[in-house]
Amino acid sequence: MDLGSILGKIGLSQELTQDVSLLIVIALASFVFGMFIGRYKLITILINIYVSFAVTMAVPAKYFSDYLYELIFFLAGVIILTLISKRLFEIYISGSGSGFLWRVFAMSFLEVIFLISIVLHIIPKKVALGYISPTAYQYLASENATFLWMVAPMAFMFFIHKRLNR
Repeated sequence: MDLGSILGKIGLSQELTQDVSLLIVIALASFVFGMFIGRYKLITILINIYVSFAVTMAVPAKYFSDYLYELIFFLAGVIILTLISKRLFEIYISGSGSGFLWRVFAMSFLEVIFLISIVLHIIPKKVALGYISPTAYQYLASENATFLWMVAPMAFMFFIHKRLNR
């Protein structure tokens, strides 16, 4: 039995079922991403995402004949920067214990959401709506949402730094 039919039996609409499924997938991907990358690379990858996004947006549109080329350029930029910046940025999330795991999960969650927001921002809306609901698209890929998901990881790092240094 799939998640859609389970949630449908308890009275949730199809769109809400899509949104709940997306949230569950994002939470699982965030957990795996955070555990796989670790605290030493989370901030480095965030910086690489910002740099790659900035470079991708600065490239004139005439060089991308299709949104797929722009998406590949962005993702390749993140991967290449991550591979070559092994010792470039020595910034990591410090600490240990249960609070530490919470910070790693929250940071990885914000990074995964930010990546998804960028990908949805790059691909055409019609294509994106084939994968997610219009509500989720609005929360992830609208102009305001892209800005919010871009600022949220930096605000979270500021919040953690302030709390840890009290």
